[in-house]
Amino acid sequence: MSIEILVRGEGEASALPDRAVVRVTVEADGSSEQDAYTKAAEAARDVDAIFERYNGGFARKMTASLVVVPKTRWKKGESIKTGWRASRSTVIEVTALKSLGVLIAELSASGVATIHGPTWHLNPDNDVHERARREAVADARRRAQGYIAALGFKLHRIAWLSEPGLRVASGQAAPMVGAAGMNIRRSLAATGEEPIDVAPDEITVRAVVEMGVEAIEPDTAE
Repeated sequence: MSIEILVRGEGEASALPDRAVVRVTVEADGSSEQDAYTKAAEAARDVDAIFERYNGGFARKMTASLVVVPKTRWKKGESIKTGWRASRSTVIEVTALKSLGVLIAELSASGVATIHGPTWHLNPDNDVHERARREAVADARRRAQGYIAALGFKLHRIAWLSEPGLRVASGQAAPMVGAAGMNIRRSLAATGEEPIDVAPDEITVRAVVEMGVEAIEPDTAE
């Protein structure tokens, strides 16, 4: 007699991030569309000069948006245009994480930049992903062997292995693979001259697998 046992294995592994993503925005107001644009361009040049000093530590730098919009206020039941606002947002991926705090401090001290982030990321080829998958497979094997032993059977073979949802239909959503933790401690002095202490937490990656194993009674012929 043989039976098939279906189990799910879970594994986790942690590693420090490989890169940080920061969005830097400059804004300027003006009495006309051109005036606002010109002032924003001047502020952007100051920010670009800072980027240039750290450019060797970037994996990527791109302009995410460049907009010029009218400023309005509500008065006596109607919208009144009061001027124009221009803004540019740049997204940078920083790989030289040791210099990230100093970079953010310089951007803050410039007085023209608004900073969003950082958010932390792992590279797809970071071995933490493989370690999590191996842990998930090992967990599935342990679970299967426990059930087999409880039945008094023995393992015949592993019939199949799958990531959630690829082979067996399930009414539950597949667990998220990969979760990032973040802890940022900022100690920027009022003058904006002290570096910011940016200390990322490890990112924990979670992997899940489903496994089907065939078990047989001990006296079953091979």
